[in-house]
Amino acid sequence: MKTIVIVEDHPVLISIYRNKFIAEGFKVEIASDGESGLELINRIRPDLVVLDLAMPKLNGIEVLKRLRANPLFRALPVIIFSDSAWKQQAWREGATVVLSKSTHSPSQVVDSARTALLKAESRQIEDTIVTFLAGSAGSSEKTIPSPLCEGQVLLVEDHYDIRTTISSALAQSGFRVTGVECHAAALHHVRAREFDAFLLSRKCPDGIGISLCSQLRQVYPHKPIVLYSTVALSITQEQRLQAGASAYLTEAGDLLNPGPILLKLIDDEKSLAHADTKGSLSHHDSHGTIPSLISFP
Repeated sequence: MKTIVIVEDHPVLISIYRNKFIAEGFKVEIASDGESGLELINRIRPDLVVLDLAMPKLNGIEVLKRLRANPLFRALPVIIFSDSAWKQQAWREGATVVLSKSTHSPSQVVDSARTALLKAESRQIEDTIVTFLAGSAGSSEKTIPSPLCEGQVLLVEDHYDIRTTISSALAQSGFRVTGVECHAAALHHVRAREFDAFLLSRKCPDGIGISLCSQLRQVYPHKPIVLYSTVALSITQEQRLQAGASAYLTEAGDLLNPGPILLKLIDDEKSLAHADTKGSLSHHDSHGTIPSLISFP
């Protein structure tokens, strides 16, 4: 659950927006002046701030300046929600979004908050990947690939740097990786060879991952098919089950090192196949023949 701090001195607006954000699934903390708002933000480190400008003790512009001067809060989404004449200055001081109280409804404010949170999370994951790439570049010559082959993985990702990073991580876990940038190329490779697992980006230029997952699941009823996203967009349990996805990854740590997750899923699939084989043999021993799955004329 995301935590939002609302810094606002008008009691009626506080009540309206606290109730609206709570109804939309957020945890909400309130401060009624700029000074207590700044203290609250420093103490709980929220995911997003909704900030009025004209407030007692410390105005919103000063709060925004102090937040942006702190390395911990330079990327914190801050929505300015005010009819003050200082709105242009708020943009200059680093506001994420500037909304007018007189022209924006509670639903519009919540939608703006969701969009700002998604962009912030996407940026955080991409920054983590860039940092990982920078750190691994200097040590790439010392990297010794795993001598074991844990299986063949088809990776579908249109972003070159992300595809390269994930491929490298999978190779370190012992996988042989075929990386493609679109669904058409993925389906071409599936027709040409066998894979032990599939790792699919939630979205590519020629389609969404759920659609490709559904197509692959029809061909491979039991093989691991994992969806992931560098943007924290939710997929419901029902959507995941309908598409046949084995897992859905959104955490940067999982995206940078998906090998252990695939290894477990592959082991689970092999154990299931082994159990099915033993069951079939037992059936054969007790009946003398194994029923044919295909009828011949």
